Amino acid sequence: MMGTTHKLYKAFILAITISSAAIGQINNFEFIQHDTTYVGSDSVVVMHGEIISLINLAQTITVTRVTHEIDGVWTNSFCVGPACLPPFLDSFTFDLAGSDTADFSLDTYSHGELGAGSWTIFVVDSSTMEVDSAIINMEIVTVSVNGRFEKPSSFELSPLYPNPTNAWVNFDLESVHSGDYSVTLYALDGRQIRSHNYYLSSGKNRLQWSMQGLPSGNYIMRAVGAGTTISRQLSVIK
Repeated sequence: MMGTTHKLYKAFILAITISSAAIGQINNFEFIQHDTTYVGSDSVVVMHGEIISLINLAQTITVTRVTHEIDGVWTNSFCVGPACLPPFLDSFTFDLAGSDTADFSLDTYSHGELGAGSWTIFVVDSSTMEVDSAIINMEIVTVSVNGRFEKPSSFELSPLYPNPTNAWVNFDLESVHSGDYSVTLYALDGRQIRSHNYYLSSGKNRLQWSMQGLPSGNYIMRAVGAGTTISRQLSVIK
């Protein structure tokens, strides 16, 4: 009888543990980005989304914008909940009431310049560290006489190879015009690991960096030039 009671007690504790784990996996909020891709010629582009509370309790939400690519003349900012941020601020924290919805928008002003932009929006519940995110891509282009979109000319950063790497990484910077360019490697927490400045001729320029001495992990390589910023993710495995 005691053995049976002990087994039932263990089963009861196990059931509570499993139930608690299942409850812990319930999402507290959802980030829905309705507009994720834009190709067109508008000078002002607003990309809409929503942050929806899925529980009856208030939550402290932090929204962060990470810019991967943007034309140097463009102005880009976001509005969330009660605030619209200036372009130089990338993060905002606010309280989301239980079962409430906060509107989100990523607003871009091209100021008449053609180009491309790419951003990741991270939404984090500050208490549980639950994360939801969306990637937004945009191209401001001209419209030809036959009604087709034409992409603007700009410099390009090729994919990094090999990626992952344990020693060296190769990449190409292809530019329409000769000029000054910079390439910087960042850790994911924003620390600058190394940086080089180049004067590059027009056309394809092949570059190689040593990754020796870096710990394993993920990094961001960012190239800046000709009024444009382009980023690629790099993985180092030792």
